[in-house]
Amino acid sequence: MSVTAEVIDSLARLLTEQYVAVYRPDGVYAAGETAITDTVMPEQPNRVVCLTVYGVEESAALTDCAFAVQVRTRAGPDPREVAALDEDVFTVLHGLRHLALPTARITLARRVSTAPLGADTVGRLERTSNYRLLGHRPHARLEYEEPRP
Repeated sequence: MSVTAEVIDSLARLLTEQYVAVYRPDGVYAAGETAITDTVMPEQPNRVVCLTVYGVEESAALTDCAFAVQVRTRAGPDPREVAALDEDVFTVLHGLRHLALPTARITLARRVSTAPLGADTVGRLERTSNYRLLGHRPHARLEYEEPRP
């Protein structure tokens, strides 16, 4: 599994453990559930938390890295409903520290922006919140070359 997939999977499982929504890697959800999905916003169910990693910064010389994660939420036509879902995600992710992934460590997560997206084609309101996750991950070692005289 790639480190990007690990970030999505780990955040989805954490949100499930905190009862924000339900993550099923097979993507099969009941109509009344709040789903957690990876990158793609499905037509159903009505309530969704969609996680997308859209940027990764890495150092060429250090193990420091930063992941940008978009959390897109969707609920019904009442703006308070999608705002509450977004707030539930914020409560779990903002300030998150020391999340161990199989091949990386997230040392701090923080929300950097949030905005309403309006309604989808059937009137369900959406929001987006963007998070920055700082951490460390191993990288291939550069071969050392002797300096030429």
